[in-house]
Amino acid sequence: MTSEKDIHLKGGVYTLLLTPFNKDGSKFDPLSMNRQIDYVLDAGVNGLVACGKAGEFEGLNLNEIEQVISHVVEHVNGRVPVGLGAISVDLDEGIKVARIAAKQGASFAMVKKKSYQNLRSFFLKMADEISVMIYDMTDNGSLDIQKDVLPIVRSCDRIVAMKVSGDVGSFDALKTEALTIPCLCGSDMYTLITYGAGSDGVVAGSAAVMPEREVALHKLVKEEKWEDARNYFVEQMLPMIAYGGQLLPYNYSTMKHILKWKGVIDHVIVRPPYRVAYDWHLREVELLAQKMGIIGSVENTLV
Repeated sequence: MTSEKDIHLKGGVYTLLLTPFNKDGSKFDPLSMNRQIDYVLDAGVNGLVACGKAGEFEGLNLNEIEQVISHVVEHVNGRVPVGLGAISVDLDEGIKVARIAAKQGASFAMVKKKSYQNLRSFFLKMADEISVMIYDMTDNGSLDIQKDVLPIVRSCDRIVAMKVSGDVGSFDALKTEALTIPCLCGSDMYTLITYGAGSDGVVAGSAAVMPEREVALHKLVKEEKWEDARNYFVEQMLPMIAYGGQLLPYNYSTMKHILKWKGVIDHVIVRPPYRVAYDWHLREVELLAQKMGIIGSVENTLV
């Protein structure tokens, strides 16, 4: 049996799960999370990340993080690898979160460091606790793939994947590095471009609201049907990514509304630092989602 220390991630589509809350936002909603997990797994995604930025890591306390990751791991029941997103952490908080993830049976932690200092020692210590998907961003800006990230990857076999959100132009160089880990695009807007440059897949918030489309795009790319892939991305994905997923701090509210309209989650509450999307924005997103066939006709909504 493969141990956690032997985890090996593959390329493909990794969904950033949203964290659903109850009606007043005070508690995690496990039943809505179950429906969300089943929805994305039925679409064929290759892995999940709970409690990342899209999962409102910054609005959860440690007890809630443990509750969410425990529930997700249990419900997934080995169907795909499950990661825990540790966002904007430095060593003390990072180690606490990594230990929670390992204790609850997560396969890896997707880690974004808060500061630029002590990168190597931070990631190596995190990797002592759990396998790591290294993130090329800090709160101080993007890391340099060649100078900052690759030396850490090469020195630690517990770095099991790379999420590239900062310098998406680096995929062209990464494909010449003969790496044994998947390099995944973390910027939904640039999915198609990075596939063309050699990315192995995506870690995407859009895969929470239209997972079947992310999976279909990946399949077209694997089959090298580039013109079909280009048309599919531009026509079937990009408008919703631009409308629904880019306007911080409102984007996760918008995404939760889409899942509510689809009947996947029960409530649309978000916690600070994220904010409730404006009605005019939601109205346009709903109309677009209907035109694109992402949702059907919905009763008692904003339109």
